[in-house]
Amino acid sequence: MSIDLGSKELELSIPPLVGYQYLAYPLCTVLTRNEALPWFYSNFIHLYCHQDLDGEAASRSVPMTFYGEDFIRCPWLITQKLERECVLDSPPGIIEFLINSIRSNYTISLHVDEFYIPRRRVYQHTHYAHDILVYGYDDARRTFLVLGYDEEMQFQKTVVPYHEMEQGFQNLEWTDNYEEQIYLYKFNKSGSYWLDAAFIKESLEEYLAGSNISLRNRGTANPLEAAFGVDVYAALIHNMPVLVRKRDIRPIHILWEHKKMMGLRIQYLCNQGLLSPDFTECFRPIEEQAYALRHLLMKYALTGDECMLKQGLSEMTHIMESEKRILGTVLNALDPRVVS
Repeated sequence: MSIDLGSKELELSIPPLVGYQYLAYPLCTVLTRNEALPWFYSNFIHLYCHQDLDGEAASRSVPMTFYGEDFIRCPWLITQKLERECVLDSPPGIIEFLINSIRSNYTISLHVDEFYIPRRRVYQHTHYAHDILVYGYDDARRTFLVLGYDEEMQFQKTVVPYHEMEQGFQNLEWTDNYEEQIYLYKFNKSGSYWLDAAFIKESLEEYLAGSNISLRNRGTANPLEAAFGVDVYAALIHNMPVLVRKRDIRPIHILWEHKKMMGLRIQYLCNQGLLSPDFTECFRPIEEQAYALRHLLMKYALTGDECMLKQGLSEMTHIMESEKRILGTVLNALDPRVVS
């Protein structure tokens, strides 16, 4: 006899950064409370891009992304990290594990074979490992609520029946490039972090200098041989033929998300009185140019029109020069206080 466990849906906040789900999923929990905004806007400044996107290092990683965000150490997040064998080898199984985790107020990020996950491009067509976020369940309907990219590549909430979630989890070994780890996220109500404008200022200086900030973590990880900060523009321009050949728009999408994030940060600093209100909209033209560049290069990848490529590379250089100029002005004007 089965027992109806009711239903539960955890609160999520869709973040401004969704290009990579390993960043988006924990932020969905972090950003449910305004207390986390000082931490959020003090981070997500640094970028890195592999110099050779056809090389081995790039093939083992993402081509370009934000650098330095450690969610295990995020003051507003309680993070549990498990190996999938811990669930596979336990008698209750994945369904009970997910339900119990949600009842304990944890969202769960895990890899599944999307062949079994409805509303995915590869559903019932191709075996493909990808991460999803489980944030709710309905035991009467025997379904889970999940978040991820749907069949139209929109970051959306969808529904997965219990039996298909179980199949997707258990059959993962038949796919390539899956991750063993399962992450559980819960908002840490005991967290604390004050807005540190001096740290933001230092990070912006490093960004403009193209400093390899991975060197500071060499005690636990080998430094990255990659372009950092504004130097990612040159790396992107150099690798554009590779990206077009692979039809990989991800780095240009991340470039746009970075500009969007920078604009939101400047607005937040203005609202906190650390920048003059005159700066509130100063970054919007760069964000809009980066968004237009994203669409232009998507068209080039589809059409192969060399005029579009030439225009895109010119736009990228223009965006870089404008960004350097505006961030230089922001740095000179930023009040380096700590705000509690």
